[in-house]
Amino acid sequence: ARDGCARQGGGRPAAEGSAMSLSEAATGICFDCSKSEQFTPQAGLKAWRRKLQGTTKIFVNKDPITLARLCEASCYAFVAPQARFSVEEFDALREYLRRGGNLFFLLGEGGEQRLGTNLNYFFEEYGIAVNSDSVVRTVYYKYLHPKEVYISGGVLNR
Repeated sequence: ARDGCARQGGGRPAAEGSAMSLSEAATGICFDCSKSEQFTPQAGLKAWRRKLQGTTKIFVNKDPITLARLCEASCYAFVAPQARFSVEEFDALREYLRRGGNLFFLLGEGGEQRLGTNLNYFFEEYGIAVNSDSVVRTVYYKYLHPKEVYISGGVLNR
């Protein structure tokens, strides 16, 4: 039985009899609103939504996170979630990634501690951690705001 996911990562068709992956019909970006996100396409992301709408299908999820729901989009965005994820939701996210899906997480200043989420548990499996600090520059260089920092080379910690 097909679960709505029929494409492997990189856009290759799934081999006959192999585990199903992301569907060809899965297009667009889904913004999750099931975790009390600080920003949604209706509030805080309106300008971004307007720019994307011309080229990309955008929809919102307010239901619990399941693999079937994740497979409806080619990219699933979480913008500053403020609720904890369950083990079942993390399992669905892992499987979605394994099948070639794309996840996009944004967190605010203070990291997961300030937002009250448990994303580091999931991120650590992939060698990522969200710190509770922020980068601040003390002199003007390229950007006017002190928290908009130009980082050359893209490496913060060595």
